[in-house]
Amino acid sequence: MRSPRPERPQALAALAIALACGAVGGARAADAAPAVASAASALPPAQREERMAAVVRQLRADPLISGRHTEHELQWKKDEDKKSGKTREPESGSHWFRSFLDFLNDTSRFLLWGGALVLVAVLLVSGRHLIQLQGLRRRGALPTAVSHVRDLDVRPESLPADVGAAAWTLWQAGQVQPALSLLYRGALSRLIHRHQVPITASATEGECLDLARARLDAGALRYVTQVVRAWEAGIYGGRTLSAAMGENLCTGFATRLDATPAAEDAA
Repeated sequence: MRSPRPERPQALAALAIALACGAVGGARAADAAPAVASAASALPPAQREERMAAVVRQLRADPLISGRHTEHELQWKKDEDKKSGKTREPESGSHWFRSFLDFLNDTSRFLLWGGALVLVAVLLVSGRHLIQLQGLRRRGALPTAVSHVRDLDVRPESLPADVGAAAWTLWQAGQVQPALSLLYRGALSRLIHRHQVPITASATEGECLDLARARLDAGALRYVTQVVRAWEAGIYGGRTLSAAMGENLCTGFATRLDATPAAEDAA
């Protein structure tokens, strides 16, 4: 024999209301269930069904009873997501890997250009230092110009502007040895300072001629040889030299030794 239909809705309504009132306490909900069931039985069947359906929906929507809950996760938004207003989907492992490859691509491009700029800067600085070093080596290879050769002052400032004319004036005044000394000092000074002949302070006359052969043309070398031989004959040998020889030596000084090396090579 089936139970009357009104009792089932009453029992379901009492159970639903008791569960809804669980926060108040299990004993109080159980005590209130018969009263609620009796109150619900007084309602029309349609209204009771509607109220029961509403209670069931509330119970299903309760996260503590249904077991469903919502989790929120914070993620960075790209520029295009901000502009379009789209919600960014959770990224998978492959997406992270692609992002990492993109980062490496951009970084490698930056490192490549940066390395190229550093290489160019290093080459420029190295080239500049190399040029300076070569200049220092060239200057270091040249001997230091001496100021005296065997007690003879060969500094350019110690000589007259026109050595040949000054020597000829002394020669005409009968001062042959001072004239020869002036011609010899002037010739050594021109060899050292104008033609870069590496004459040392202790060089003899023969050594000066040997060193000059590599730097002078034939005409200039012949003239310097004449000055050296006249110097040796007049100073060391005490020989008397003719006025014609003196004039030839004095007038030939500017032509043979005052000209620049480039002009002599062209001649």
